[in-house]
Amino acid sequence: MRFIGNFVLLACWILPAMAGGVCGKPIQVGWEERPPYHYQGRDGRPAGYSVELLNQAAARLGCRLTYRQMPWSRNLQELRLGTVDVAMQALKTPEREAYACFVPGYSSAQVRLWARADRAARWPVAQLQDLSRLGLVRLGVTHGDSYGDAWDRWLKAPPATVRVDAGETLAGSLRKLQLGRIDLLLATMDTLPNELARLPQQPAIVALPPAWRAGGAFYVFSKRSVPAELCRAFAGALRDMKRDGVVDRLYRSRFNIAYPDP
Repeated sequence: MRFIGNFVLLACWILPAMAGGVCGKPIQVGWEERPPYHYQGRDGRPAGYSVELLNQAAARLGCRLTYRQMPWSRNLQELRLGTVDVAMQALKTPEREAYACFVPGYSSAQVRLWARADRAARWPVAQLQDLSRLGLVRLGVTHGDSYGDAWDRWLKAPPATVRVDAGETLAGSLRKLQLGRIDLLLATMDTLPNELARLPQQPAIVALPPAWRAGGAFYVFSKRSVPAELCRAFAGALRDMKRDGVVDRLYRSRFNIAYPDP
C-alpha cells in the first residue's frame, strides 16, 4: 500500500545478506522519489543509480539493506536521531557533518535557476547578486536541500526583496512555479528534468543561463547508529568500485556520459 503526504511512506524490501559480512544488523536506507537517482521501479522496489550503486557496495561487504520511503527533510531528521542509518544523494554541509559520516562523492551536482518560459525574460540573472536588483522575487527551494557553499550562505540571509519559499518536495515547488505562486526555483540539472516530465507540459519551464557547481553528492551514514568503521568500509568498497570501473558503467547506463570524477 502506498500513502501520500509528509509521513514515512513504505518500509520495504530487504537485500539478501552474504555470509561473513561486516554489518551486525540490516542497514536502514531512507529514500524519496528523485529520478534517476532513486525511484520506485516497475517491480515496486527502489531503483535508480544511487540505489544500484549502494546495493552493489553492500553486496561486496555482505550487508543487508532495508529501504524506507520518506520525504527528504524527514530522512535527514531520522538520520540525526539514528532511527535511519543512511541517506543518499546528499551534499556536504557543516551542519550535516555534526551528525553524519560522509562516504566520498559518487556524482556531481550543478545548480540552476528555473523559470516559466513565458516569464523568463523578466529575470536577467547572470550571477547570484543580480537577484537583489530585480525587485520582489519569490524564490522556491526544497526544504532540507543544500545547493553548495555559495548558495547556502546566501540563503541564510537573502536580500529583503527575496522571499524564500521552502517546499517539502521538488515536485510541489515545480507546480507552484507553473501556477505562478513562485517566480523562480532553485534546483539541480540532474533531478529537475525528471520531475518536470511528470507534470503538465504547459506552462513550459526553462533554466536560466547561469550555473553553479554545488559539489559532489555523498551517501551519509548516521553517527548515532552506524559505527565509524562501517562507514569507512563502505567508502573503501566505493573506491574499489571506481577502480574496477563499476561506477563509470552504472553512471553511463543512467546518464549516457562518463562519470565526471573531479
